[in-house]
Amino acid sequence: MSGHGERDWRGALSRGLALAVLLFAIWVLRGIDPAPIPGAPETLNLGILLLTAFIGGQVANRLGLSRVTGYILVGLVIGPSVLGFLSDAEVADLRPFSGLAIALIAVTAGGELNLRRLRGSYRSLVSITLVQTATILFLVGGSVILLRDYLPFIEGRPWNVVVAVAIVFAAIAVASSPSVAIAVITDTKSKGPVSTTVLGVTVLKDVLVIILFAIALSATYSLVEPDAAREGVVADLVHEVGGSMVGGVVVGLVIAAYLRLVNQHLVLFTIAMAWIMVEIAAILHLELLLMALTAGFAVENLLPVEGTRFVDALEAASLPLYAVFFSLAGAAVHLQELAAVWVWAFLLVGVRALAIFLGTNLGGRIGGSPDTVRQTSWSAFISQAGVALGMAELLSREFPTWGAELYGFFVGMVAVHELIGPVMAKWSLDRAGEVGAAAES
Repeated sequence: MSGHGERDWRGALSRGLALAVLLFAIWVLRGIDPAPIPGAPETLNLGILLLTAFIGGQVANRLGLSRVTGYILVGLVIGPSVLGFLSDAEVADLRPFSGLAIALIAVTAGGELNLRRLRGSYRSLVSITLVQTATILFLVGGSVILLRDYLPFIEGRPWNVVVAVAIVFAAIAVASSPSVAIAVITDTKSKGPVSTTVLGVTVLKDVLVIILFAIALSATYSLVEPDAAREGVVADLVHEVGGSMVGGVVVGLVIAAYLRLVNQHLVLFTIAMAWIMVEIAAILHLELLLMALTAGFAVENLLPVEGTRFVDALEAASLPLYAVFFSLAGAAVHLQELAAVWVWAFLLVGVRALAIFLGTNLGGRIGGSPDTVRQTSWSAFISQAGVALGMAELLSREFPTWGAELYGFFVGMVAVHELIGPVMAKWSLDRAGEVGAAAES
């Protein structure tokens, strides 16, 4: 073993021991009732997440993994499924920090999409997005129909329901996770054609999947409940896309004005704007991720403002929130729900991964992408997170007879994607030789 490799393993072991000691200390602290102190439980839980996630991220980094993987695994360990240091209710109490992190991550992603740098990649990005989407729809939707006698949410149901579920299931399967993509790229300081492709395609798919889901939902109503007046729900989904983009442009204008007129205390300003976007999205029922993406894109491309310092401030403010966000995602994973459907969940995860591989490769060929992009970028699209669960939750409300079972199945699939997604993304960037390239440039 080389000296460098030995130091990495020793560093991982020492930090692992520190994490074990910290978890023991937390176990002791959890036996002390902090109720007499207002806000003490939430403060203690936030501190637990930050400390354990930070050390877990360092252990993962020493082992050659992304810190994001460490954050998620630590959240899983301290969450309800394993040690139970955090209950479901306590995880829910910390959700506002997730919204703040999503806003910062998405603005960063939008700010990285510079049209001048992407000028030679438009054809490749659009081609990969469309072909990958079509391949996922065909293979995943077809697999659901073929497995209709085995999947618990459609077993024994009439053909119109089977086809409807296959359509919406495939539409949700198209979604990838921009938050994981930008977090892994930022964490590994990656730069190059694969990083650019992953970021661009993931953002394009995030917009496309909302529109696609609205169409799939309309088709589902026609197949399952043709006499019901459901136009309002579909219209709301379509309106959500336009409203989120308009809101993002407005926020981008505010950010641009501040950068031009004040340009001070950028970290504090960044956090404040993220909170404002969280509140606007909640009040107006907009898609936070899409709004923040548009805001970052507007600052970088549509306005005469130099956004480099702003993006640097975003990255400076994001590190602790990344740790909280992804550890909360890990804590939300319920292994018992995955255990109930693991055979079929893993099978459909595999089908989706195959569709992503084939779609990326074929789309890259059609779009004239470099060989590196065609052969390595596919694994960075595996992750799924909040957008997929949000759409599945809407189905569970609209179609309670089978939607609740479908939602439980998707919870299991997203759990798998959350655990393997960051690992696959890091592997993709490693194979492309782009890890660390941003720090060297």
